[in-house]
Amino acid sequence: MKKLLCGISPTSRPSGLPRLALALLFALSPIALNAHAQTGTQPKAQATKPPVPPSTSVALEFQGKSMSLSVSDLLNLPQVTVQVNNAHRGGMPETYSGPLLSSVLAKIGFTATRQTQPLILHSVIIATGTDHYYVLYSAAEVEPSFSLSKVIVAVMKNGLPDSGGGDIELINTDGAKPARWVHGLMGVSVMSLEPQK
Repeated sequence: MKKLLCGISPTSRPSGLPRLALALLFALSPIALNAHAQTGTQPKAQATKPPVPPSTSVALEFQGKSMSLSVSDLLNLPQVTVQVNNAHRGGMPETYSGPLLSSVLAKIGFTATRQTQPLILHSVIIATGTDHYYVLYSAAEVEPSFSLSKVIVAVMKNGLPDSGGGDIELINTDGAKPARWVHGLMGVSVMSLEPQK
């Protein structure tokens, strides 16, 4: 009677039912879900960029003059230490030391005085790395008499030579991200713009 009413006897079950139940349990298990999450459906991790070629000196250019400063020359200038949060490394704090960019540019005659104020306000700075990455700054934003932020030519990182940044690195303290940092800094040129007439 039970066999007729239920369609199956208590002692005999279709062989497919346990297999289906086991398959469903496995499919919904944390192990299976984790394995599925690690398949190719997830975006691949970004490849790590290779380090930039190291820079042993910085070439300066201003009004037809040029000169070069070595790491040793940079270490002999007044040093400034800044702490910044590197968004490319999860916002971890990093400490850099080196001369202000304004002190470096003063070596080639680009200084801020009452007389040179128009020149400061009408000039741009192009900083170039050994990997040919380059950025622009206005001269006023690297000059302490005009800006509260600090732009330094770093030669030390966390108290050690900045080998990870290509030995010489341009660092600023006011960026939301380090897009205008220059690793392996090898050149700084000052260009003055004529006003439109």
